[in-house]
Amino acid sequence: MGVAVGRARIIGREHRRPHRKIEGAAISAELARFAKAVSSSRAEIEAAKEELVQKHGPTYAPILDVYLLMHGDALLIDAISNAIREDSVNAEWAVSEVAARLKKPLLEDDSPYFQERASDIDHVREHLLRHLSGERRQESPVDGPTVVIARDLTPADAVHVLAPPTVGLVTELGADSSHTTILARTFGVPAVVALGPLPIDIEDGDVVLVDGFSGEVTLGASHDERRAAERRRDRFTSFLKAERSTSAVTRDGVSIAVAANIELPTEVEAALENVAEGIGLYRTEFMCLDRPEPPSEEEQVQLYRGVIRAMAPKRVVFRTFDWRGDKRLRVDHHGRHERAWLQTQIRAVLQASEEGPVALMFPMIATLTEFREARALVQQCSEQLVDAGAKLAPLPVGMMVEVPSAALLADRFAQHADFFSVGTNDLAHHALAADRHDGRSAVGPLDPAVLALLERAVNAASDAGIPCSMCGGMAADPVSLGLVLGLGYRQVSVPVSVVPLARAVIRNVDLGAAAEVAREALECVSADAVRELLLERLGPDLGALWKDHGLV
Repeated sequence: MGVAVGRARIIGREHRRPHRKIEGAAISAELARFAKAVSSSRAEIEAAKEELVQKHGPTYAPILDVYLLMHGDALLIDAISNAIREDSVNAEWAVSEVAARLKKPLLEDDSPYFQERASDIDHVREHLLRHLSGERRQESPVDGPTVVIARDLTPADAVHVLAPPTVGLVTELGADSSHTTILARTFGVPAVVALGPLPIDIEDGDVVLVDGFSGEVTLGASHDERRAAERRRDRFTSFLKAERSTSAVTRDGVSIAVAANIELPTEVEAALENVAEGIGLYRTEFMCLDRPEPPSEEEQVQLYRGVIRAMAPKRVVFRTFDWRGDKRLRVDHHGRHERAWLQTQIRAVLQASEEGPVALMFPMIATLTEFREARALVQQCSEQLVDAGAKLAPLPVGMMVEVPSAALLADRFAQHADFFSVGTNDLAHHALAADRHDGRSAVGPLDPAVLALLERAVNAASDAGIPCSMCGGMAADPVSLGLVLGLGYRQVSVPVSVVPLARAVIRNVDLGAAAEVAREALECVSADAVRELLLERLGPDLGALWKDHGLV
């Protein structure tokens, strides 16, 4: 979110040495040169980690731990040394070739998790190549506010370059869940990532406008465009401050609960500032941030206690670890160590439950059997703790509805779950048999087939008398949110920055009109037709503000 205007600072146009042969005695010197680069690169990342801890505490330090580990990884470092020695090639070529070989099987897998691990290899490669070439991190060549432009940005570099005077970030590669993007959000820097190839003629000092709302980047913005963007930024800042004191009540007087989705404990403060009605989705896997294994039980207990205590008396819903790229965490299919990790997490949440209202939910539940086994595991952990003398508060146990089978049998799941939380992104992609990163506009929750599943889930929860919240991206979209309410949802959980926007949208919605639009949407033939219907019927009630921010 946000708008930034500044002058371009181009990063990553360094010249790399081409392939060359190394003869005889020179191989030892080349190996020594590579070893020195590894040492210097490691020192640079350790310094970045220390700087990150000093600025933002220990929460984000594990982001850089994975890169330190890779500097001692035999698959990477030893393989590069062997390539220098056995193939008689220069270190730069060996680094590039080994990195490409290690990335290949990761890139061939459709899993987002493995795609991001390939990016980690790229980031380490860039550090090594920079130190091999003797390049130093350059200060900004321009004065005043700057927008960093890069093919990609390693997390270690992000620690340095996202500090003032940087006001915006644009990368050709990346992902919304990447470590660099997480750091940009932490530093409050509007970012547009994975934009694709940028014009090759862009130069340092060119004026760049970064629109974090629409995901658009304008190069060479005119004076009028810049002034308009700056006014939008200032109006949005004022709007956010004003919305912190408002409620989420529809035009016909129905109160809607707006909670926040968070990934890290440092976001709790923002949730409180934006007056979120609790944490509807705490993605616990982000605490791992590529650690070889999750934090210990005691570490988790302390972290959960801190979050629950800060939010009390508002509820925090912790989602169990969902770190696999394909997000298929089935209790009965876990390896022994993964099941032990899950038990450790459940025990930690149970022990922290006395600090305030808390709930636990399982992701990607597909069958009644696996949910019943998940609940049994919670019961088993609870009994173990009670036998050991622990005093535990009641812990509601719910499930994500994000695969078609869960929505189709929602009435049966509702007999066993204490609550539902609907994830629209995964539900849409599974229902429409599309890859999670499919860019087709039709692949989304507005497809009538997905809407039918959403309606089925919320109706089943209502019939069973259990809460049903929507925590997926559909609830965060200002136009789609009206449809969400029309389908019957009375609780939503959205990214922290969207909480004020969601409240403002809700105040402009008449539930009777929204329900009628929902009935018509279910009869549409495509997602595009649904969106056109929403823009026509609900869009006008949202006011000029939404168009002003490129949200409709």
